[in-house]
Parts: sequence; structure tokens; C-alpha cells
Amino acid sequence: MAKINLKNIVGKRNPITTVLSNLIETLHASVWIEDENEKVLFGEPHEAPRNNILVIADNETLGCVKGDDKAIIIADLLSHLAQKESEKKKLGSEVLSLYQELNVIYNFSEQLTQTIDPDVIAQLTLEQAIHSIPSHSGVIVLWSEEKRQLMVPAKSGEQLFNEEQIRKNPGVLLKIGLSGQSEIITDLTLLKQKGIIESDVHSLIYAAKKVWHRTMGAIILAGKEVEQYSAAHLKLLVTL
Repeated sequence: MAKINLKNIVGKRNPITTVLSNLIETLHASVWIEDENEKVLFGEPHEAPRNNILVIADNETLGCVKGDDKAIIIADLLSHLAQKESEKKKLGSEVLSLYQELNVIYNFSEQLTQTIDPDVIAQLTLEQAIHSIPSHSGVIVLWSEEKRQLMVPAKSGEQLFNEEQIRKNPGVLLKIGLSGQSEIITDLTLLKQKGIIESDVHSLIYAAKKVWHRTMGAIILAGKEVEQYSAAHLKLLVTL
């Protein structure tokens, strides 16, 4: 989300500028407004202002109001307006995210109607996940009651997972994807020690595959970037 810019709030094209001018005139305030780089955005500066009041939104300093004792009133108003603008941007971002998620699910559902083959469905699911949640590699693991071992019906992307080591270390996978939980993993030490993932993997996200209350397996994605995944990514992966 783009950072709130104080210039956009007090710019000439913003109706709030007229309101601000009228308020300053009514208060007989001698103030001016600067951005975070000390560039004057509004008013006429003069020497040695008595007050320098910061304009803050989301714990970030956007600029300041300098001048007489009325500066605090103007700064409080600008902080309030900036906070409201920030909330509007966050809401817009959330709505866009929901739209994108719905679009992904719709397109994915359309693809699924064309097949009933479990392995094809697994591969479609994995490829959709990697496309929607930028990742370098991914696998789907399933527990086979018949063979009493882990199966890998689908894999995609770079060779960052060792399929043989996945099968040899079901206990390690039971602690993550087969535990029934879905999460982002930050400590990959054990997985690297067991040779399940390559050393250049720095982010891992997985979602359990469940039927009713039974965990059948998991879809696991890997990335080379630190903190590559977010809570929004996890939500979408769980949905898939």
C-alpha cells in the first residue's frame, strides 16, 4: 500500500485546502505546513516559530505544522485527516485482495470441472497455488494408508524439494503439513538437515488437505526470499 502523502491532503486540488485556509483565518493563526523533507506545502514561513508540531498517521511522521500556539490545532486536524485517508487505502487494498481471491477461486473451479482424475486435480491445484502465491517450488504430499507411506502426486517449479527424503522422513512431515495445521514456517533447520529442502530455501508455507476431520496430506510451497509469504497468502492457500 502506498504511503500517505501530506502533499495530497493539503494540495491545491484538494477541497480541504479551502477549509484549512478558512480555519487558519478564523483562528488568526500564523502557521505554515511542511512535509517530512521540510518542503513548505502551505502558508508563508517566518523565522523562529514558537511551535513545531508533527503530523502523524500510522505511527509515521508525514510532516509538521510550524508557527504560533494555533499550530497544534492545525496539526491535530491534519493527523486526523491523514489517518482517515490511510484507513480508506487499507480498506481499498483489502477489497482488491478479496476480489483477486474470488477471481482465483472462480478460474480454478472452472479448470476442475474438466477432470475427475485425482493426480490431474493435484497438479492443477499446485500450479494454481504457485501462480497465485509467488513461489519458486511446490509439492503436494499425501499419506497412503494402503502403502503406509507418503506419496507425492504433484510437484512444480524448481527442484527445491527432495522427493526421496520426503518419503524417508514421514515423522518430520507429520510435524508440519500432516499435523492438520496450516502455517508459515520460519525455522527451516530440521528440513534442511534431513535434506527435504535445498539450502537456498528461506521461506516455507503449507496448508493441510483435509476430508472432514481427517488430514490426508498437505500442499507445501517454498521460496528463496526471506519472509516471502504473508497471512493473506496463507489464507488463499488454505482456500485452495
